Amino acid sequence: MVWKIFKSLILLLLIILAAFAWWLQPERVADEVIFTGGNIITVNDAAPTAQAVLVQNGVITAVGKFVDVQAKAGGADIIDLDGKTMVPGLIEPHTHAVASALLGAIVDISGFTHRSRAAVMATLENAVDEAGISPWVVAFGWDPVVVDDLTPPTLAELDALSPNRPLVILTQMMHEAYINSAAMTAAGMTGDTPDPAHGSFRRDENGELTGVINEIGAVNYVFAAMPATPDIAIEFLTSLQMQKYARAGYTTVAVVGVTGRTQDDMAMLSRLAHRASQPVRLRAYERVASGKLPSAGGDNYFQMLGMKFWLDGSPFAGGAAWAEPYENSALMQDRLGLPKDHMAQLNYNDEELNKLVTGFHKAGHQLSFHVQGERAVDQALNAVEAALMAHPRADHRHRMEHAALITKKQLERAHGLGMTVSFFIDHIYYYGDKLPYIVGNERLKRYMPMKTAEDTGMKISLHGDHPATPIDPFRSYGSATTRTGFVSGNLVGESEKLSRLSALKAMTIHAAWQLGMEQDIGSIEVGRG
Repeated sequence: MVWKIFKSLILLLLIILAAFAWWLQPERVADEVIFTGGNIITVNDAAPTAQAVLVQNGVITAVGKFVDVQAKAGGADIIDLDGKTMVPGLIEPHTHAVASALLGAIVDISGFTHRSRAAVMATLENAVDEAGISPWVVAFGWDPVVVDDLTPPTLAELDALSPNRPLVILTQMMHEAYINSAAMTAAGMTGDTPDPAHGSFRRDENGELTGVINEIGAVNYVFAAMPATPDIAIEFLTSLQMQKYARAGYTTVAVVGVTGRTQDDMAMLSRLAHRASQPVRLRAYERVASGKLPSAGGDNYFQMLGMKFWLDGSPFAGGAAWAEPYENSALMQDRLGLPKDHMAQLNYNDEELNKLVTGFHKAGHQLSFHVQGERAVDQALNAVEAALMAHPRADHRHRMEHAALITKKQLERAHGLGMTVSFFIDHIYYYGDKLPYIVGNERLKRYMPMKTAEDTGMKISLHGDHPATPIDPFRSYGSATTRTGFVSGNLVGESEKLSRLSALKAMTIHAAWQLGMEQDIGSIEVGRG
């Protein structure tokens, strides 16, 4: 009965929000517009700047001197930039749109909004005390790296906080979660429940569950037990999420490893992309762990590009497969609860990964590899090299994501194999002050080695990995060019700074290249739209 009421309320809310969203729709832009009067940066090396740009029916038809551009126009409206800077539309090459939409609607306990453990626990207590129409309480953003005194919650603590309602606390990077006994019961978990593929349930010395679950496979196992949110609600929330990307300046976003809860998330994203009111183009990569193999391809509005692998986990949950152990610091041992000289495990064995990579590569898919540590990078490089030897394929553009401690030698090898890297630069901004306690001062010098990657000749990109961090492309741009953290402003790997133009290219034309779209978007040139 409660769930029927919940569905009815969801439908009523959607009607109200739909009316509100219609009211918020921007006015239609004229079919023919000239932009001039500002600093126009094209990121086209042949003509880096321009006085004016003519756009007709959404396509750039002239770029250059104002008199020349005006001569090619009919009755174009003229938009005076008033000295402001105009750049190509930004491209987000690695985000999680559906997860961002869903997690944005639940309890926020992030370190971006809470500064102490007491504040986090007070928010959780209030959430549990609220009556709610869903039997589950889900919180997102537990972050012991940013919040200095945020020691791990014990199972007894979570059970006392919520003795009857299932409680799930998802960490900021989404690679670890804490659950209470009610959630274990609802998910059918006991001490005898085997670990799922690409995940684990932490146990004590007696083999009993502790309430800590690690990695994507375990998180998905628990989430699968939650009452399903109606597909129409997920689709609407995702539509609103697209508006957020557009307001931030993005014109194209890539959903890397689609994680949603509809019957067909790819079909849902395609429907959204083809709506007349949709403000961004969509590209997507399916999760290998989903067991699905949709056909690659699509059109200008939506394309399924390939498959996403998670080879290791998050640096901030002990899951990054470094070549050397994590630092033995109070942050690692006391707050993250990791053992001395901790070394993370890889999610695949070599034989399993090589077989999967070769199969998807042969089928023509572009492959995306979540890699943080050097061991994960090596595993990805070895798998791609084996696939290329068995099935040579030019211009495949297989990608590595995040690549926190990728080495110069690995970058050179990757470039030689035709691979590229997208860097999660927000690590520097939000976690730069804590990274010495995670990887040490020596490894810190080469953390997120963007300049080294650029120097190989590789086309790199920058991403925000939302909802792991809030949407703000210019924060990412600033982090890439200054390499400073937001707490102390300390420099992190100064030699790896990008120039302002390189950072802009990483968020426009080079990101477009990674998505196979450089002929259509990413620069201010004739024919782009």
